Amino acid sequence: MPTLSNRKELFRAATTKDKLTLFHLLFDSQLLDMDLSLALLNLIHKELSADKERDRSLYKHYAESIETLRYYMSDVLQLVVEGWQQNRKRHDNP
Repeated sequence: MPTLSNRKELFRAATTKDKLTLFHLLFDSQLLDMDLSLALLNLIHKELSADKERDRSLYKHYAESIETLRYYMSDVLQLVVEGWQQNRKRHDNP
């Protein structure tokens, strides 16, 4: 039977590590597409950039995520990178 602390875990905000884990779970189950990759990686990248503690294990996990895309889904990674470039251009040229 779940304890009170286990139930609270169901409603906590997702951490960067949780999002990286979700990315890999979606990849492993072949549910990851370009839009989902772009959305998750944008969130993860933004959180890592804002992280003052600089947890090295998170950066390693993030690098593994990018490498996984590069190796197995290079076309999706290319579209993600193009999406990042388009977003950057929109923000640089208001």
